[in-house]
Amino acid sequence: MECKKGTAAMLEWRSRFLAKGLLDELGYDQALRNAEALEQTGVISTQEWIELVKLANSALQFVR
Repeated sequence: MECKKGTAAMLEWRSRFLAKGLLDELGYDQALRNAEALEQTGVISTQEWIELVKLANSALQFVR
């Protein structure tokens, strides 16, 4: 059951933060905070949190 809960949470996170493909700095910060909250509350594992952080890092759009 916990696996399904984590998988659903990760899919929801991806839909919420990566739907546009790129993140600005505010979106990046929100994505990281949300991923951390999911990990801290035990909804996702530390390994899953690392995966979300990597995805957020890849989606970060640098604006100059």
